[in-house]
Amino acid sequence: MSEQIIEPGTLTFRGDRVRVSVRMPWYRALPLSSVAGVGWTVDGAEVPQESITWTVDGRTHRLDELPARHDLWWYVLDSAEIEGALPALADRDEHEVSVTLSLYIPYITTDLGVLRIEESDTKTMAEA
Repeated sequence: MSEQIIEPGTLTFRGDRVRVSVRMPWYRALPLSSVAGVGWTVDGAEVPQESITWTVDGRTHRLDELPARHDLWWYVLDSAEIEGALPALADRDEHEVSVTLSLYIPYITTDLGVLRIEESDTKTMAEA
């Protein structure tokens, strides 16, 4: 499922902001509080964690707001849009986008606590 994280054709740039849609690398809906982290680069340039916002179901949140959102859910068939700040990139026809999602699976516990998965995807894509 990791090869389906980045949704093709969704890369957009607006000024110093970049946006892409991502799909859940899990088979059941999860509360937004399950999002443990997002690692994201475009052409090797890291999108700063503090600049990333997460939009699902028309609601936008900063990453640091997600742990408290047990009341909102990310459904398997829904894309989430991530957006963040990015320094100027070289003018290219296509860009390499890499996303790593870390998710807690709250209903699966192990000897070490709640299961945490980390899945990554990289795609080369043109701006939508």
